Amino acid sequence: MAGITLDNITDAVINHGDRGKSHPRLHEIYSSLVRHLHAFQREVNLTTEELEIGRQFLFRLAQPNQDFPMGEITLMTDCLGMSELSILLADTHTHDHGTTEMNVEGPLYFKDLPERANGSLIGEIAPGDKPLFVTHRVVDKQGKPLANALVDVWQPNGEGYYFVQRDNLPAWNFYGRLRTDANGCVSFATVVPGDYPVPTSGPTGGMLEKLGRHGYRACHIHYMIHAEGHESFTTMMYFNHSPYVDSDTIFSVKDFRVDIVRHDDAAAIKAKGLDKPFYTLDYTFVVP
Repeated sequence: MAGITLDNITDAVINHGDRGKSHPRLHEIYSSLVRHLHAFQREVNLTTEELEIGRQFLFRLAQPNQDFPMGEITLMTDCLGMSELSILLADTHTHDHGTTEMNVEGPLYFKDLPERANGSLIGEIAPGDKPLFVTHRVVDKQGKPLANALVDVWQPNGEGYYFVQRDNLPAWNFYGRLRTDANGCVSFATVVPGDYPVPTSGPTGGMLEKLGRHGYRACHIHYMIHAEGHESFTTMMYFNHSPYVDSDTIFSVKDFRVDIVRHDDAAAIKAKGLDKPFYTLDYTFVVP
């Protein structure tokens, strides 16, 4: 091997080994990563001291803490836009052809959600919450209703907390699995979810603070749809009234943004068994 210089170190790192004979895709990713990392170091003239700061930051990201028992690497990739970029790349072949956009699953989805009957209330309505009645239709790209599809739903409560984040919340609060009827429809009662900040006590929060970035997620509801003959499909529905809908901290707000309709007629409120205004929402999912 020739003596290492500024001119040859990048190629030397890339070509050290069997040059992808054993694992071509891994070598493709590795080669591009090395080229970009070295280009970044050259561009900013990264010092040895700054490199060590970066190493320590990555070490702290991998350490478990109260909010993230598995470490904060997922949160960091979310806040750097990497999680959403992967979804955008994957979605180019489906969403551009008229289907509902894909989105990130997030860290708080659980398998085997409790099944709920259509029209049922899926969580606990607190005094300050805004009741929301949701109707969805699930169809394929030709507009054909998909009967007996499973629709997993999960969301935070009106204050922005998922049930696993607070001991006082009931198990499976605002989580549920519904089945579409013969017309491809599901419906459920919930509350307008609250905006919430990602946990910022760790290194990711420190980064956001130093960059002058807020850590808030725009209020949303998660969905995962399982329909026979179709791949499982995950998305997120955002609400236009959120003050963070144009600056969500993980950059995952795209076209799936909805407006809710307020109902304050006394007779309508009474018919719902409520004592305050409520909201409604209709949306049709087009699955790939």
